[in-house]
Amino acid sequence: MCLSQCSIFRTSCDSLTTSPYLSVLLSLTMGLFDVNAKIQVDKADHLVVERAFNRIRDLSKCSQEDPGLSAVSDWLDRVLMYNIPHGKRWRLLQVVQAFETFSSEPVSERDLENAAILGWTIEIFQAFYLIIDDIMDKSITRRGSPCWYLVDEVGMMAINDALLLETIIFQVLKQVFRDHPSYLDIVELLHEVHYQTVRGQCLDVLSERKRVYGEERYNTIVLYKTCFYTFSVPIRLGMYLAKITSSQLHRKVEKLAVKIGNIFQVQDDFLDCYGDPAKLGKVGTDIVDAKCSWLLVKALQIATPQQREEIFNNIGRGKPAGEEEATVRSIYHKLGLEELFRTYEESSFEEIRKDIATLDSDGEINTDIFKLTVNKLYRRQK
Repeated sequence: MCLSQCSIFRTSCDSLTTSPYLSVLLSLTMGLFDVNAKIQVDKADHLVVERAFNRIRDLSKCSQEDPGLSAVSDWLDRVLMYNIPHGKRWRLLQVVQAFETFSSEPVSERDLENAAILGWTIEIFQAFYLIIDDIMDKSITRRGSPCWYLVDEVGMMAINDALLLETIIFQVLKQVFRDHPSYLDIVELLHEVHYQTVRGQCLDVLSERKRVYGEERYNTIVLYKTCFYTFSVPIRLGMYLAKITSSQLHRKVEKLAVKIGNIFQVQDDFLDCYGDPAKLGKVGTDIVDAKCSWLLVKALQIATPQQREEIFNNIGRGKPAGEEEATVRSIYHKLGLEELFRTYEESSFEEIRKDIATLDSDGEINTDIFKLTVNKLYRRQK
């Protein structure tokens, strides 16, 4: 190629790079959206988020009601500080960013802080579930630190600590949102998701005990244990905070959010086995705990009778990184589950992108929160 041809080629490439058509094409190829939303709270450690957490700490002090409960206040603050702020804060950001993108009115700093408080209530729910979950699973680490029940002076008192966290959620909501026009909708939605999640947790445990690992059972567990409270509810809380109360719109949003929640859980199951514990902040235990995971369900669908027998002889036994776990991992590798997961991940996000495009074309609701969510989750490593 001569010099003049090179110049023409470079000029053509430069013009293509700035073309909106190529931008869309690259976005779809990479699985990412070009989102123009002006998000103020764009990171989990934003100052607004930190201020909101400190307000929750203040609002949770029992000693304000009764000085005789000062010891409880001090202990509760310790529970909060150890268990709440150190997660990924997915749900919190979902609430705040959903509120920002859905709001038709100017959003003040105080509005954002209140949205972050609402987001923190979901994170407190998450901590409640994790404390109980870690005790039931006999887990060792959580977010890179010892599980709460393993901390000195805690032990089985962690069960009551989890209940303390559950109760302060609605106390905080009453103090901050009682005058909001959607207060009742918000409280009812949180009660509803709590009911759904606890039932999902129950089904998960029963599946481990009875070794029920069908695809239908797995999808039901994921729907009730993950999809509703990890994606559907945070986004819908943002809608209520922005005074969007249409039941039809809430149903549409829930349908799409559930699909996102499903692939999120499948990714979690994959990372439990193949992820880096240093990045995840925990050691994967799904095989040792005989969890009804996506990998196990798929393995049992395509394994030979001999491989199925080997799997059942080794799941739920030994310790993380032990011989039994290694045997199951080896079978997963032989069955090509890594490649199967990658294919499933791609097809799931492609379907979600199409659903977002359909919702976009309807023009009834801003879809930026879904685009932001897909961008965060696509091919995630933690």
